[in-house]
Amino acid sequence: MKPLKIIHLEDLPADADMVARTLAKSGISHEMLLTDNETDFVKALKEFAPDVIISDHSLPSFDSHEALKIIKEMDLEIPFILVTATVSEEYAVNIIKEGASDYILKDRLHRLPSAIMSALEKLQTEKELVKQRLMEKKLISSTSIQAQERERDEIGKELHDNINQVLAAAKLYLQTAIRKGESKSQLLEKSHEYIKIAIDEIRKLSHTLIAPSLGEIALTDAITELITDFRLTASLEIRLITNNFNEALIEDNVGLMFYRIIQEQVNNIVKHAEATKAVIEFTVVDNHIVLQITDNGKGFNTANVGNGIGLKNINNRVNFFDGTTHVISAEGKGCSLEVSIPIKTKDEE
Repeated sequence: MKPLKIIHLEDLPADADMVARTLAKSGISHEMLLTDNETDFVKALKEFAPDVIISDHSLPSFDSHEALKIIKEMDLEIPFILVTATVSEEYAVNIIKEGASDYILKDRLHRLPSAIMSALEKLQTEKELVKQRLMEKKLISSTSIQAQERERDEIGKELHDNINQVLAAAKLYLQTAIRKGESKSQLLEKSHEYIKIAIDEIRKLSHTLIAPSLGEIALTDAITELITDFRLTASLEIRLITNNFNEALIEDNVGLMFYRIIQEQVNNIVKHAEATKAVIEFTVVDNHIVLQITDNGKGFNTANVGNGIGLKNINNRVNFFDGTTHVISAEGKGCSLEVSIPIKTKDEE
C-alpha cells in the first residue's frame, strides 16, 4: 500500500510533531505536508493531491470552517478531520454537518489513526455506491432502449403485415374501379370496407400504445374498453369481475400498472393460449389488492418456460410497487396469473 498523502493545517510545530508521531506509532505509512495559510493550502490541494486533510480549528489567517468551504468549492472528495485543542460541542456538530469526517481533541490523538482509516473506508464505500448507481442507471437505460426497440419492431410488423396490406388491397380496388366502368359501385364499396378495417386497426394500435389517463377515466372503464378492443379481433370471451372491490384504493400509477399487466397478459392469451374464455378479477385480501387473470387455454409447463420477456416485464412492474407475481399453469389446464400489491397508507406513499 502506497503512503497516504496528508495535508496538515497546523501553525504550532510541536502539535504537528505530535500528530506525526501518533501516525508513525500506529504503523500508517504517510507523507505529510504542513501548511498554516489559505494560499499554501489551495496550492497543496492542487499540486500535492492529498488523500486526507487534518486541520486545527483556528489558524493565524483562517480556520477549519473556511478550509472545508474551499474543499467544497473545488468539488473535492477528501476526508477532512478536525484535530483541535478546544472546540464547542455545537461547532463540532455543525462542522460534521458541513462535511467533515470526524473531529478529535488533541489530548485524545490515539483516536486519529482509526478515524483516518474509517473516513477512507467510508469514502471508498460511497464511491462504490455511486459507481453502482451509475451502472444501474445505465442498465435501466439500456433495458428501456431495448424495450422501445422491441415496441417499434412490433409496430413496424403490425403496420407492414396488417394495416399496410389492407390499404394496399383498398388501393387495388380503387385503381380497378377507375379503369373499369362496370361494377364500379361494388369495387368502391369493397374499398370503403377495407379502409374502414384499416381505420379500426390503427385505432386498436393507438389504444395499445397510448396509456389511458386514469385521472379522467375509472380503471374498470379503461379495462372494459380494452376488453372491447380485444373482442374485435379475437374470438375470446373475456369477463371482468370486481365484486366488493373499492377502486378508490388504487392510486393512478398503480392503476396504470394493472392496466398494462392486463393488456400484456390478455395479448399473450390471444396469441399463444388457444383459449376461448378468460376472466379478469380484482379482490382485496389481507390489505392487498389482488389481480387474477385466468384462461381455459392449452396451458404450459411453468418449469420449462422460464422467465420470458412478457413475464419479466410484468415482474418488473410489480416489483416496483413491492408486490408479488404468481403463475399457475399445466399442459391442458389453462393458466392463472396472480398479482398482489400491498395497499399503502398516505405516510407510506
